[in-house]
Amino acid sequence: MTSSVPSTSVNPGQAPISVLIQYIPISANYLAKTARSLFRFASWLLRRTLSYPSAIILSPLAILFSISLYILAPVTVFMQVLLDVFVLMPYNMVIYLVDAMYPVYVFCGVACITGVIVGVLARQLVFWLVEIGRFDKVGRLPEERPTEVVAEKVEWDEA
Repeated sequence: MTSSVPSTSVNPGQAPISVLIQYIPISANYLAKTARSLFRFASWLLRRTLSYPSAIILSPLAILFSISLYILAPVTVFMQVLLDVFVLMPYNMVIYLVDAMYPVYVFCGVACITGVIVGVLARQLVFWLVEIGRFDKVGRLPEERPTEVVAEKVEWDEA
């Protein structure tokens, strides 16, 4: 009876990863060729789009754009100064102060957390000591007398 499973010959001295490593240069070569072809196509498309007729149409717009930039230069500089004075400088000051006060912030946070832990532990210790003190020598709780609540009649003066 013959086996239906095809036999694969594996060289016992060669690791499977070494077989895969042989394909890396070939794959890299195809990837480089594909990237080069895409770059050539993109540059061809860009050159065709911005050809001489397009330059003739766009040159007056470029001149108008540069003239408008020269006219708006004082407004641009003024806006940069306003941005620097009212946004960037306060932001940088806040960042500097937060960075400078970070150790104090951490110290106060740790002090508060430590205070809470010490307070809770001290409260629990006092509670345990009071409970221990309430027992008498036999180990019984002392008898508690019920307290009477007497209601008073309160009269209000209306003025």
